[in-house]
Amino acid sequence: MRPVIGITTSINTRDYETPGQAVVMLPRNYPEAIRRAGGTPILIPEGEVDDSLLGSLDGIVISGGRDISPELYGEEAHERTGDVRLEQDASELTLLRGALERDLPLLAVCRGHQLYCVDNGGRLHQHLPETPGFEQHGATGGEWSEHEVHIEEGSKLASIVGTRILGNSGHHQGVADAGDLQVVGRTEDGLIEAVEDPGKKFCISVQWHPEMIGQHEIFDALIEAARS
Repeated sequence: MRPVIGITTSINTRDYETPGQAVVMLPRNYPEAIRRAGGTPILIPEGEVDDSLLGSLDGIVISGGRDISPELYGEEAHERTGDVRLEQDASELTLLRGALERDLPLLAVCRGHQLYCVDNGGRLHQHLPETPGFEQHGATGGEWSEHEVHIEEGSKLASIVGTRILGNSGHHQGVADAGDLQVVGRTEDGLIEAVEDPGKKFCISVQWHPEMIGQHEIFDALIEAARS
């Protein structure tokens, strides 16, 4: 059996058949990575999450996307924090919490990584280019950068990818505090790039985009956990 893996999506306004349509969107790299690893991807649009949906899944990916509302961590919005969608935040938080309650294998990516940390008592740097010590880290305007991530020896993530891995940045925000989660990866400048919950079967969260740069071993591990 191929495990069924839910992947969150974003609603964005695009010209699609007619101008100004609200379109459910997800980069194809995500479902392709799941298929390659041996799973069946199911795209989850923003909306009400119930037990029947969670009960149909063997694992879940909280994907990347827009900024998270700073209301979730008790801060006012920075002038560069934008494109916030409260409905998406609420929907994905319900999905995230439900998945964790069921101990479904979970992979959180970029926005998903930030949301997971915030929901565990953490907070974000809202604009890295103006955050002392991290001015050269983030990327904006569609530009991407690469950097090495140092992974903690003995962590679940290290058992999958080793203690050093190349990460990619397309984000202008970053995790300042991971709350109750275990930090297992940082860049040279100290930014939190990976966390996990060792009390769960498989619960890994990364700031970079493994689906974009062929880091298949992370998705292979997710599917293996979903089969067990």
